[in-house]
Amino acid sequence: MKLTILGMNGPFPAAGGCTSGYLVTTDGAAVAIDLGSGCLGQLSRCAAPEGLHALLLTHWHYDHCADVLPLIFRLEACAQQPLHIYAPADEGSLVCKAVQNCTKIILHDVAPQTEIRIPNSEFRITVHAARHPVPALMYRIECSGKALCYTGDTNTVDGLADFARGADLLLADGLFPAALWAEGKPHLSAAHCAQLAKDAGAKQLVITHLNPMLDPETLLKEARAIRIDSKLARMGDTYEI
Repeated sequence: MKLTILGMNGPFPAAGGCTSGYLVTTDGAAVAIDLGSGCLGQLSRCAAPEGLHALLLTHWHYDHCADVLPLIFRLEACAQQPLHIYAPADEGSLVCKAVQNCTKIILHDVAPQTEIRIPNSEFRITVHAARHPVPALMYRIECSGKALCYTGDTNTVDGLADFARGADLLLADGLFPAALWAEGKPHLSAAHCAQLAKDAGAKQLVITHLNPMLDPETLLKEARAIRIDSKLARMGDTYEI
């Protein structure tokens, strides 16, 4: 598998940046995870969006799904068959309502502790509950003996280390420096991500959902105090898994 970072900011993009979006590919399949603001253009550099095998959404906050709206226009213009979108049910989301009205999309409501099989691909995807102000999920994608675990937006949650156990790459939400994190906040800290990677035995750690108003060097320093090989996500970077 290969992971491409389409966008990694949140909850809004840096100048010239994009919010959360990622592309996972094998020789025969391509799946996107989240599609925040600006990500559709970045995705189009790598793959035809209408050719995706699926789009997985962790939740319906705009910084993770805003570009689903222009994606609808692209699908209506170009798609030969509907795109499968997998996401948590959230009837309060205006983007979700737009998706439900698009004939070129098949929307699947996804619950935690379930498994997703993407048609015509070898991806095996398991789902875990995230802790966020709206219904939210995290995904573990496995293929050919390799595993990518993506936390989406979450604070600490029971079973997270087990869900990430042995992942070849852990892509984790580490928005906060330690000084700003609190139990009631909607995201992990960078230090939490590093500790999670250590506890789970993940082979690589990439910290994402970076707030443009917070110093990335502080995040990296705090993470590397626990896990020396910690990395921060950068738009356009690719990782072999």
